[in-house]
Amino acid sequence: MQDNNREVRSAAAPSVSGRRVSGMAVMFNSPSHILFEGGKRFIEIILPGAIDQNLIQQSDIRALVDHNRNRLLARCNRGRGTLRVEITREGLYYEFEAPHTADGDYTVEMVSRGDIDGSSFAFTVAQSGDTWEKRKDGIYLRKVSKISGLYDVTVTASPAYPETSVGVRNRINGTAAGNGDYRKRLHALAKKANIPFTPSEKIAELKKKYNL
Repeated sequence: MQDNNREVRSAAAPSVSGRRVSGMAVMFNSPSHILFEGGKRFIEIILPGAIDQNLIQQSDIRALVDHNRNRLLARCNRGRGTLRVEITREGLYYEFEAPHTADGDYTVEMVSRGDIDGSSFAFTVAQSGDTWEKRKDGIYLRKVSKISGLYDVTVTASPAYPETSVGVRNRINGTAAGNGDYRKRLHALAKKANIPFTPSEKIAELKKKYNL
């Protein structure tokens, strides 16, 4: 069954040692950039306790490239497998040995070079698992206290957001949105703003102009 409420967030940059890739897929108590959805501007914080060991034991979590389920790197099925997922004081840590496949070799090379500099995860929020509070500046604060579904952790090139941000946020229909969709949006915004777009330039200008 597909879940129409699945969401995607970015978190800390991954690292690589030999063929071992690791990173923080979720950062607790880390305010996001200003997000926008349904006509509402908000900042989001994922609280400690939003993810627990029971959730990990009940989940089938995949490590992917750019949320693409055809580019599998590792897997943790109900707490066991080639993907290590661990809850720490800081957030959700992941680690895996990159497979000797085209995608595994690609991941090691691109993370080592710094071209892939982001981690991300796909999840759903439990019913009554978040609260909303309107601040004096008109921006809402969303606090996520309970995540009901954890579907993947991913390595991704997301240059529009700094390493510990939770800025890439796409509500998706059934499958996680890849970085290609996000880059298309950046290109569209650049065209609208009459800003020449390159993969690593003018992004700060776009963020400022559109409150990304």
